[in-house]
Amino acid sequence: MKAQERLDRVMLSCTERMQEEVSALLGKTLSFAKPETSILSKEDFFSRPAGKTVLAHVQVEGDLEGHGALLISVKDAIRIGGTLIMLPDSELEAVISDEEYTEELEDSYGEIANIICGSLTVTFDEQYPKNVRLVRTEQEVILPVKVDIDSDEPVPDGQYYLMTCGMRLEDLEMGSLNLLLPAAPFGLVVEAGEPSGDAEPEAAAGGDGTAGTSAAARPAGDEQGEGAPATATDDREATSEEPAATADSVPEKEQQAATAPPRSSRDVGKQRKLVDRLLAACSEKVGEEVGALLGGELKLQPEENEIYSKEDLLDQLVGKQLLARFDVRGEGEGEVFLFAEIKDAIHLGGTLIMLPEAELEEVVRNEEFSDDTEDAYGEIANIIAGVYTSVFEEQYRRKLGFVKTGLEVIVPVKIDPDSDEVIPNHSYYTSVCRIHLNGNDMGLLHVAFPAALLELEELAAAARPQADQGEDVPGRASGPEQQDAGSGEAARVAAAGGTGGAAETAPGTPVAADAPADVFIVTDDDKEAATIAAALETLGYSSRILHFKDPVTDMLTSSVRIIFLVMEEVSEQGFGVAIKIVSSGCRLPIVAAGPAWTRTRVLKAVKYGACDILITPAGEEDVREKIEANLGRIAA
Repeated sequence: MKAQERLDRVMLSCTERMQEEVSALLGKTLSFAKPETSILSKEDFFSRPAGKTVLAHVQVEGDLEGHGALLISVKDAIRIGGTLIMLPDSELEAVISDEEYTEELEDSYGEIANIICGSLTVTFDEQYPKNVRLVRTEQEVILPVKVDIDSDEPVPDGQYYLMTCGMRLEDLEMGSLNLLLPAAPFGLVVEAGEPSGDAEPEAAAGGDGTAGTSAAARPAGDEQGEGAPATATDDREATSEEPAATADSVPEKEQQAATAPPRSSRDVGKQRKLVDRLLAACSEKVGEEVGALLGGELKLQPEENEIYSKEDLLDQLVGKQLLARFDVRGEGEGEVFLFAEIKDAIHLGGTLIMLPEAELEEVVRNEEFSDDTEDAYGEIANIIAGVYTSVFEEQYRRKLGFVKTGLEVIVPVKIDPDSDEVIPNHSYYTSVCRIHLNGNDMGLLHVAFPAALLELEELAAAARPQADQGEDVPGRASGPEQQDAGSGEAARVAAAGGTGGAAETAPGTPVAADAPADVFIVTDDDKEAATIAAALETLGYSSRILHFKDPVTDMLTSSVRIIFLVMEEVSEQGFGVAIKIVSSGCRLPIVAAGPAWTRTRVLKAVKYGACDILITPAGEEDVREKIEANLGRIAA
């Protein structure tokens, strides 16, 4: 994973936390647009046209050290600070007009700068492998054009990582927030003779050199945006796959869990189909029983069941997670792992102990995982273990039981994927479900079984030849096990009119993988995607339909001009796809399409990378309007 891509994802994930925390303090909504990032020199940054600017010095501490800065225009600093101290509108406008940055305003804006640095620090703690703290120190008002590049003021000369995002206070558009971080400590400066683009923080060099940049295409499995909701791709690098399961190559813990002889490819396909049915039954029953316990409606919507190495599994887990361990009993050995985002665990536990709604929102926002909440969530985990036990005992040929043995808070990005730290380093068959509580979308629940326990360890080996051969359809091995797999992909492809890897001729279907496409349609709603594709064809554009778990950015070609993100329901899963596309460095316009848009959802879509919104179901004129507006914007 490239150093800049990792840092980009931290910045992208941080904007929502910044918005929540700053808005809560101000009593008004301060929105932050999707961040744009680059590597540049001190001279390049301060030579940009800019007026009087408030620069808050930012000290980088912890495992990395350096000097950065947070910069906004003096007028924006006055508006934010004045809003915090509740200046009357007329007085505030007068102070802004005169650029009177008083001591009181300086103190109040300083509090906001502290909040922003605190949000960044928390996000680094959750999503960055090294311990990084950003501490706001003194501030000053500067004129960028008068900065002496050769001096150490206001920041030392050298290369910097720049994050820029637009701001809006309620309905008022403001200027941009700029964060400068020293590039070298984060591994973003490459000395002569070193490979470019892959420098990690521990390989950081001095302050001069050629800046690394984000690549638009990278191996599947490295594109996941970590502050956002997780969507996995099937395509995995050969280096992260498990070898064929044999007595010599399977780790000892997996050998203990696997009690059946090796199975043929067709047997593995049938086994996967059986396991998928069991897991679907478990998800439905968990929703019923936990919902009854909570006194509400809980649904676990299955998203995918997939084979992962430990490294790939950790990549899917976003931010801080609560891990529940289930010991395997009966005709099997080992551990099963239940992962929930910490905020979701607090929400579920707090609902069980009947916290008042306002208090529940507060503890979820602050991630306050109290002893009472932990005990309550522990009861929920017990019920989940009981449900899986009853389903497997009733419907599986082997008697498997699951007993909850413990809970712990983890930060996946800080776990060594090559060791047995936290969880053993072997392959896992993982059930991923979206949580819906009383009609509200929440995060993802991951239940990871040792693949050998479910007699599916050969799926990891089956993926290796496909990764080496470079299949046209990512994530699809050519063996019968994939044809029999119960993922429902074949049905989705059929509904769309074909795959991206074969030529289609019917109107409204995607073009062949090797044919140029003007438009990518990325979707979980094949019916609506086909309608939009047909409209595009009438308008003279060729399109290609892809699905949420496809490695979209790896498939981009120079012919693609715009991306339609078509969601069956406007949800965090779709926003997660937008985050993944944007964090790859893709600068194409994204039109987010879906039904039942609200102001909050529109703001969220724009924040995560959408340039425009399309309400579905959409007609040809609706599609024409979006194409002309966004491609015209590019031409301009």
